[in-house]
Amino acid sequence: MISISFYKFIKKVVFILVILNCIATIAQTEKNALKKIKELRLSSDFNPQTAPYIDALIDLADKYIHTKPDSSLVLIEESLELSLKSNYLKGECGSLIVYAQYYNERGQKQKAQEYNNRALELANSNNFYKEKINVLNKIGLNFWYEGNNAKALTSYLDALSIAEKTENTYMMYVLNNNIAILYSINKDYDTALSFYEKAVEIIKKYKVEKSVGGAYLNMAVIYTQKKDFVTAGELADKCVEIFEKENRLNWLSNAYQVQGYIANARENYKKGLQWYTKSEKLCNQLNYQIGIPKTFYGLARSYQGLGNLKSAEKLALKTLKTATKNELVEEIESANLILSEIYHELGLNDKAYTHQTAYIKLYKQTSGENYKKGLGILRSKMEFENQKKALIEENNRALAKQKTYVYITLATLFIVILFLLLIFRTHRLQKRFTAKLKDSNRTKDKLFSVIAHDLQGPINSFYSLMKLYMDKEFSKEESAYLFPKAMADIQNISDMLNNLLLWAKTQMQGTTIKQQNIDINALVKDNIELLSPLAEKKSIKITTTIPENTLSYSDRDHMDIVLRNLISNAIKFTNRNGEIHINSFEKDDELQIEVSDNGVGMDLETQSKLFEKNNTESTYGTNNEKGTGLGLSLCRDMVESNGGKIGVSSIKDKGTTIYFTLPIKQGYLKAI
Repeated sequence: MISISFYKFIKKVVFILVILNCIATIAQTEKNALKKIKELRLSSDFNPQTAPYIDALIDLADKYIHTKPDSSLVLIEESLELSLKSNYLKGECGSLIVYAQYYNERGQKQKAQEYNNRALELANSNNFYKEKINVLNKIGLNFWYEGNNAKALTSYLDALSIAEKTENTYMMYVLNNNIAILYSINKDYDTALSFYEKAVEIIKKYKVEKSVGGAYLNMAVIYTQKKDFVTAGELADKCVEIFEKENRLNWLSNAYQVQGYIANARENYKKGLQWYTKSEKLCNQLNYQIGIPKTFYGLARSYQGLGNLKSAEKLALKTLKTATKNELVEEIESANLILSEIYHELGLNDKAYTHQTAYIKLYKQTSGENYKKGLGILRSKMEFENQKKALIEENNRALAKQKTYVYITLATLFIVILFLLLIFRTHRLQKRFTAKLKDSNRTKDKLFSVIAHDLQGPINSFYSLMKLYMDKEFSKEESAYLFPKAMADIQNISDMLNNLLLWAKTQMQGTTIKQQNIDINALVKDNIELLSPLAEKKSIKITTTIPENTLSYSDRDHMDIVLRNLISNAIKFTNRNGEIHINSFEKDDELQIEVSDNGVGMDLETQSKLFEKNNTESTYGTNNEKGTGLGLSLCRDMVESNGGKIGVSSIKDKGTTIYFTLPIKQGYLKAI
């Protein structure tokens, strides 16, 4: 629920922060300006047409625009008249800027623009950099109030360029903040943060007499938009500490609201209720009309999250009432949204529908306008970046000419070195691939030799048996003796061909891995059942103590092949009436599986070569079973590709244990 109105909440907070940034120090600066005027008037050589007195009038007029507009107009008129009489051009320019601001506050946009244009023309023709920065910033603010963010950004950037050249650190701070706000409205949070961080850096580096709390709170809002609630919370905590120390109560109430929103977004509604309650007390104490409906809305969201729908409804209605009274469109929209949700939860569908209709109507209006603003600011941003890039290229062109020959020399040297390295690398790769090719050819030749020798006998025997069967009718005794032997030969051929095909596939295509949680117990039981006919022929008993639901994160097909090969090998090298046991245990984050038999065992030399790649040496089993020798090499590849290891422990004539490990959890996949 909270996320639906998130952008509306943040945009209004940003607007409030801008207003607070303008009025936070008004009371103190008004006193200072008024004191200066009184001191000048009381001096023995007082002359109203002097620059200090006119500047003081302009300064006080600017401070009175919000609090005492009528007095502000009188002061502006006086300062402009005195400036014209004394031909004080800076005073004339400053008076025009404040005049424009006065008319802008009265809603007379066209008249305000006329005064701003006159002031800008005067500043340009006389190189009044301070006044030019000021008027460009005012023009930018006017464009922003009108919703023309593209032109606002262009004006701010022009002003910032001049402020940086003239080292006007205070306006550098102000303009970086204003630019950051435009980018945050357009949801370009990373760019907005870079400008806020620059503003904080200016305060600290140049020791500007300005609190960093405002910039930090703006940054907290941006991190909230980015869903980085940890960083947002840390910055908001820092802001609360700063504003409490500086006794900046308007800013403090907004810091409480941001803290409340972060708590609600984390579903810590009790904490959110505490923060919004603190904000409500401050708003009532200050009669802070813009902040009151927002606090009511935050309290309503907290109560809604706690399941107290009656309290949530009461506060949502208060939000709607106070927002309507103060003509705060976005708060009216938010109030209708939460009321539609509350009434829907209460089962009052008619009321829910009424408020939902009102919300959708307002949402469509604001969304369409925001989209247009977003396009404008994006175009402006691209134009500025292109201009900035062109300026950098122009400044670097002269330096580039001087370094051209050095770069050409270095580039040539680099190319020569690179060429030599490529030749050396190609030579090494060629040697390596030649060695691998020879090795593969040797393995291939050996395999063909094994296949030709080991398949010829069983196939000829099976063919002779079938021919004999067709020519002559067997007795029961002859059938009982010949057919099981033929079936054993066919089984050996089948196993041999399966391993051979798998080996060929891995050599040509590599191993494809599809890891998932598999039940090792079930897989072992399936293979025991599959191979039990072979074991029964040799009266071999196969048992397992692997618990049910023993899970491993690995490829099921791979583990099926590994277990089948290991159990089949154990049967092959175990004497009649022997035993095979399969067990497992956990070791760190791995599962170790062991296949043990009490068969013929092997010496150390055989063990050392057992898992060698492309090993095709094969030993006959206790019942003359034969294979390609590829089974254990395949097992090693598949175990390692799933993130495990394989090993052997054996004693001659005592038996063999082959063990391998597998990952229990995801994240152990290894390339092969």
